[in-house]
Amino acid sequence: MKKVLFTIILSFLLVSGLQAQGDFKFGATGGLITSRINNELSPLGINLADFTAASGTGFYIGAIANLGISEKIGVQPEFIYAKAGDLEYIQLPIMVKYYIIDKLYAQAGPQFSISTNASKVKDILELIDAEDAVKSLGIDIGFGAGYDILDNLAVQARFSTELTNRYDGPGNSINRLKANNFILGVAYFF
Repeated sequence: MKKVLFTIILSFLLVSGLQAQGDFKFGATGGLITSRINNELSPLGINLADFTAASGTGFYIGAIANLGISEKIGVQPEFIYAKAGDLEYIQLPIMVKYYIIDKLYAQAGPQFSISTNASKVKDILELIDAEDAVKSLGIDIGFGAGYDILDNLAVQARFSTELTNRYDGPGNSINRLKANNFILGVAYFF
């Protein structure tokens, strides 16, 4: 867990350190997050059951950077702490931004998500005899849109869905835990 967190922070600092390479902005971000963990039962790849195992609504706050590659394309790494009900995450989205028209952009990219309370998730799911059955690290794909209200103020909305299975206990080939998140927030650049 410490190695993963170190790698994520190092990646964020590396991308942030590229400020001499192009148009660079750094700032703060925050807003509303809704998170849901789905439990899928899929023997032989056939989805037999899918139900919400845990969900919550809360807030997120963190640091954001924007590195302009060209007039239309940029990279936007973020380092976020999110709390949605009983679910808590540290997330590192690395979004590629494409300006569709002036000020309006679409974004997509990977997101690394670390559950800071995986033991609490085990309690919520009432996993019995499943020591270390819930993985703390997940890899997501996110996509969304944003709008630059001012040069240093933007609003954004993004949906992310997990690509990895967070369940690592007995029957993990047929039982899958995946988180979905929706954020709606603002970003202020200094």
